[in-house]
Amino acid sequence: MGERIAGARAGLIAFEPSGNPMDMLCSLCGRPFSRSRLTKHHCLPRQKGGTKDDVELLCSQCHGMVHATFTNATLAAVYPTIEQLRQASELGPFLKWVRKQPPSRRKRNKPRRRKV
Repeated sequence: MGERIAGARAGLIAFEPSGNPMDMLCSLCGRPFSRSRLTKHHCLPRQKGGTKDDVELLCSQCHGMVHATFTNATLAAVYPTIEQLRQASELGPFLKWVRKQPPSRRKRNKPRRRKV
C-alpha cells in the first residue's frame, strides 16, 4: 500500500500514497484502504435527519466500533461530525490501538456492555 510516515497529530500514523488511485484513508483512523474496503458512515444518522452530505468513509473496524459504542441518538446529539467523533474519549484507546495495526488485520470488535 503506502509507506509509513510520522503523523502530524500525536498518535496518528499517516501513510504516503502508494501511487494507486484506489488508495483512500479511513476518516477515523487514517489507515489506507482501497475504496471497496471502506464503508459509508452517516455522521448525522439518517433517522435523525442526516443526508448524503453527512457521509464519511470508514474502515469496517472503525465503523463497527462506532456503532458498538454509540447509539444513533448520541451520534446525532454529541458527535454529528467526524472531527467530534475523533475526539470522543470513549474511542480514544481503540483509535490509539487500531492506528498501529496494518490495514490487512481484521479483528472482530467485542460488544460493549452499554452503549453511550
